[in-house]
Amino acid sequence: MEAANLEQARRRLRDGQRPTSVLLDLELPDGHGLDLLRELPSGVPVVALTADTSRETVLRCREAGCAAVVCKGERLTDLGRVLDAVESEGGDGSFAPAHDPALTRRYTSYLAESRLDLERVRALSDFDSIRRIVHRLRGTAVHFGYPGIGASARLVGVALATGRADQILAALDVLGEQLLDAVEAQWLEGVSTTGP
Repeated sequence: MEAANLEQARRRLRDGQRPTSVLLDLELPDGHGLDLLRELPSGVPVVALTADTSRETVLRCREAGCAAVVCKGERLTDLGRVLDAVESEGGDGSFAPAHDPALTRRYTSYLAESRLDLERVRALSDFDSIRRIVHRLRGTAVHFGYPGIGASARLVGVALATGRADQILAALDVLGEQLLDAVEAQWLEGVSTTGP
């Protein structure tokens, strides 16, 4: 199923056509591709396609709910694999691009720091700081292949919106465990590749 612009895509959706996944160009002749996201059926994974490789654009797509962001300058022969992955695995990050090992180590350090920061602000009941930390995690985790952390960060945000301390603490516990698991897994992987 293909649509050349937003209006055609909206017409197809109104006609009851439900896609299994969406490859969404951001720059369309009649508007911005992300405008279509709120009109898609719930649960349809979206892969954003853009020529803008800026960090801001990638984060904006992730925050809008895109399962992946593919830059037009990359090898586009992998699009089928990306779409298959988001359809079968719900965008679990298995298709995430490989990062420079140094960048991966820096991100792992960021996860460890975020976990410690969350513990500190949790003890202070500083909900504004918790909100900022989980917002950053939500925007970056999937890109580095940690969809569970991104999903848990989103659930902390949902819990914060309820204002119920029991829900907030439970969601923070789950997120904290996932952060710890990710850091330990990366550390163990580093040990296995460098030796004892």
